[in-house]
Amino acid sequence: QHRSRCARRTARLLPTMSKNITVIKNFGGRRCPPEGPTSVRSWGIWDCDPSIAGKKATRQHSYGSSFPWTFDVLEKAYVLEGTATLTPDDPAVGPAVEIGPRDMVTFPRGWVGRWEVHSFLQKRYAFFDGKGIQIDEDEDEDEGEG
Repeated sequence: QHRSRCARRTARLLPTMSKNITVIKNFGGRRCPPEGPTSVRSWGIWDCDPSIAGKKATRQHSYGSSFPWTFDVLEKAYVLEGTATLTPDDPAVGPAVEIGPRDMVTFPRGWVGRWEVHSFLQKRYAFFDGKGIQIDEDEDEDEGEG
């Protein structure tokens, strides 16, 4: 679902995931424009509307306030608006993580847990390989509305 170029952290897919999501609050500082730093403006955009349930998700749009998720690749994201809580399935990974506007978030490969979306959430995102090099999204997914 996403891509980026400043990945410094990598995680390997392990039977028991050992890294939690990391968040840098107020990334870019108070002078950063609402659309985020220039380094993220070419990344994909994903949003989730928690007020709509039962609608089929697409690559760029999700619906519902609570859903399970697995990150099968390292992802970096910059939150443009909204808030959510991400709780790992394995308590040994760490506590639940809160994300909100202006946060730079790293989702490690292999993280498994649940999203609780509190308000309309929009983020820019990019995927990275294990060496921190930005990779393209898989182009074979269906992007049609459902």
